Amino acid sequence: MPHLHLSLSPAVGREPDLGQLAHELTDLTAQHLSKDPRLTAVRFSLLPATHWFIGARSLAADTHASYQLEIQVTAGSNSEAQIAAYLAGVHQAMEAALGLVHPTSYTVVQQIPAHAWGYGGRSQAERRLNSQAQQASQVQSA
Repeated sequence: MPHLHLSLSPAVGREPDLGQLAHELTDLTAQHLSKDPRLTAVRFSLLPATHWFIGARSLAADTHASYQLEIQVTAGSNSEAQIAAYLAGVHQAMEAALGLVHPTSYTVVQQIPAHAWGYGGRSQAERRLNSQAQQASQVQSA
């Protein structure tokens, strides 16, 4: 149940296909973080280069694109190696979609405690307990 929020400022003359980008990010999240693509939400915020600054210099004065991807996942659900592979994969995808990407672009994997992360009005901790109880019930019935 990850939620991704991608803020981006494409390079001048580049118009990224947001549908394709959502598809790529969803695939990367499934591939590297083992998250269910059917439950992955992606939200975009596009900013003009005049509204994005790095080192107090506007991207409008440069030819680079920049991005910040924030993804929330349940704490402890991914290893450091999985997250590292995800960070590299996202950066490659952003370069392909946005053009020349400024090195000061970020991906942040926020690990939220299961009791503080909700889906469908229930916490991940509650959903996990219900799932375990259902599995135990099925085993006893068999």
